[in-house]
Amino acid sequence: MNPISIQKGIITEKLQESKEFYSRWLGMTVKFEAEWFLLMCLSDKPEFELGFMLPGQKSLRKSYFQKPYEQQGIWLIFETENVKAFYNECKKKGAPIDLDLTEEEWGDVHFTMLDPNGIGIDIVQLRS
Repeated sequence: MNPISIQKGIITEKLQESKEFYSRWLGMTVKFEAEWFLLMCLSDKPEFELGFMLPGQKSLRKSYFQKPYEQQGIWLIFETENVKAFYNECKKKGAPIDLDLTEEEWGDVHFTMLDPNGIGIDIVQLRS
């Protein structure tokens, strides 16, 4: 039997900073929050979740659940129906944009930001 969904989780010391970033810049809302764990989702699509967990949670048995993210080798992609309008809104509000709106030779139209954990956030025009 194949999996039916995929969820993402980031181990980080920066729960509050992550909460503020994803809420302010990407419109995510808190679905669940504890002292050591934060689960956020897209406000209009609650099935799209992103989790954040403090490192060193001994109740989680494997070592790879214990270590914080090391700021390399991962990025998150958020698709939007109107990337240009979203880019202009983010730019006007002072978002931490590190690649301005770009049309790539392979067809993607996107811009990027860095979250508080050093994770690249790629905001891409939804392809029809």
